[in-house]
Formats: sequence, structure tokens, C-alpha cells
Amino acid sequence: MKRFTVVLFILLSGVHASAQNLLQNIQTAAAIDIVAPFDFEGSEENKLDIRSAELSFFGPLDPTFDAYLNAAAHNEDGEFVFEVHEAFVSSSKLIPSSRFKIGKFFLGVGRLNQFHQHDWAFISAPRVQTEFFDEEGVADTGGEFSTLLPTDSYWDITAGVTNGYTYGHAHDAGEKPRVPTHYIHPVNFIDFGDAGALQWGMNYLGRTDAEGIQTQLYGLDFVFKKMEGKVLRFLLQSEIWYRNLKAPEADRQEDIGAYIYPQMSLSERLFLGLRVDLFSELSRTFQSDGSKQDNLDYGFVPTLTYKHSEFTWFRVAYTYDVQTYKGESDDLSQKIELQLVSILGAHPAHSF
Repeated sequence: MKRFTVVLFILLSGVHASAQNLLQNIQTAAAIDIVAPFDFEGSEENKLDIRSAELSFFGPLDPTFDAYLNAAAHNEDGEFVFEVHEAFVSSSKLIPSSRFKIGKFFLGVGRLNQFHQHDWAFISAPRVQTEFFDEEGVADTGGEFSTLLPTDSYWDITAGVTNGYTYGHAHDAGEKPRVPTHYIHPVNFIDFGDAGALQWGMNYLGRTDAEGIQTQLYGLDFVFKKMEGKVLRFLLQSEIWYRNLKAPEADRQEDIGAYIYPQMSLSERLFLGLRVDLFSELSRTFQSDGSKQDNLDYGFVPTLTYKHSEFTWFRVAYTYDVQTYKGESDDLSQKIELQLVSILGAHPAHSF
């Protein structure tokens, strides 16, 4: 009996020690994203506001699996609403040269859609992001698998399938789609040594909602970085997207949009960038005779970033946006935005 008691004590001690080690490996992080827009045309939204407050927990579950949980609060109509942004279990050890995740996450397509807003290089989303993926991005529940091909050049392929009941920011359960959301994102990486590194990818995303509206997205994304130590000396980021919408008993809708954002360092803490936005409704027609109505939405967004540290930075941006329609007067909008981002704790690292 004594021997059994000793063995049981040793086993329980081992379990307790393993649990303590696991808890010690769990990391926490928080982010506060404060913005203040000053719209030249309308003043209804011109106020200092907390765009989001996020709390994250992440770490290993055991030697094979990891977990990530992110909850975010947003100010919606004067009330802060907490919701789960991401909650998934992942592993990069179970299958050689591969990784996967199961749960809720931002879909692994494009560039902006894989990052939370406070991690963007600028304050607000370009129109192509807002129109195709929502201002924050598209998160959904499902599975995603990535694998590194055994080739001389670096090719990483990501594919995923998610429920597709909703698409973009939503607070309801949605409806069962006819075809769930599915996507693929092959990425190539090129290292130029001291000159920098380039990552570029191709994208496809498709879905058919409960009403039979079929969405197809095709895109390219590019990121070039030149680092000196831990300082980002030059950044060039761009995405180009084409969307095809088909609805039962309706004409096909086609849109194309892009942005390009070069940024250079003025010092170790000060960075200046200029985002150029382009968007066009390719299928837009005149209501009078059905002929094509050429149109172009273009904008310029100079952005100045001051990084006090890796945990706190300030931004100011000026947006000059012009919407043109053939046969109509141009529609001009301008605004200035201020942003303060503060990171608390060990923020998860991004791959590139």
C-alpha cells in the first residue's frame, strides 16, 4: 500500500509539474488602437475613439499542438462589443514541412487580410480591402493547411475551407451557403541578401451564398523589405484584386482594385509612406441606355509614422480621394487621421 501511495504521489507530482510548465509557456498580449478622424466634408464621426482593444493568449498545448485565442472589443453605435476574432489549434510538427490550423481565424489570403488592423503599415483600409474583404478583414471557422514544396526555390502553398455562413464583419449566425468559402494562396520568397527580400503570392477565393450569389476573387500580393539590423529601411507593399459576382437572374458584376504603398525610413524611429489607391467598377453602365460608364476611384494617402518603441507608435495620415464617373462631376473627399497604437506583452511574431 505504501509503495502504491509513493508511485501515485510521483505521478501526480509529474502531472502537476507538466501543468505548471504549460502555464508558464502561455503568453499574453494586448493591443489598444486609438484613432481620431477629421473629415473635411462631414463632422459626424470626427472624434477620438478606441477603434479596437484586443487581448490574446497563445502558446503550446503540448509538444505537438499550439493554441491561439484573440478577443477584441469594438465601439459600435456607442457600445463596446466584445467578440472572438480568432480561436484555433495549430501544429507545425505533426506533418513534415507543413502546418495547419483548425478553428476561427483570418483567412490566409492576400496581405492585409492576415493581419489585425493595428499591425497594418497605415491607418485605414484602401477601398479594395473594404469592398472585397471588409474594413477589418474576413475571419471564418474552418481549416487551413500550408506546405513548403521540396523545390530549389521557396514555394509555400496555403489552402483552406471555411463554413461560409457569413462573409466579413457580422453579428448573426448567417445562413448555410450553397458552396462554402474556399481559397488557395501560393507564395514565393526571394532573398536578395543585403539588398532586401521579396515575398509575392497569387490568390483565389470563391464562395456561393444562400441566395445563390457566386463570388470569385483573383489577386496578387507583393511585399518587399530592406532591413538594417532591426530597422525597416524600405517597405513596398501592394495588392491587386479582381472580383466577379454572379447572381441568379442578374447581370454579372466585375470590379478591380489595387493599392501600392512605398515607405522609407527618415530615421530609426520616423517613417514616411505614400499609399496610392485605385478602384473601378468594370461592369458599371448608364441607366438610360445601358452603355458602359467608365469610372475610377483614386486616392493618395501620405502617412507619417513615429515609433517610440516596438510597443508604442503614432501615425498621422492625410487622405485625398476622388471618385470619377463618365458624364458626372467628380466627387472629392478629404480627411486627416491620427492613430496611437500600444502593445502590452509579448506580441506574436509574423512570418515576414
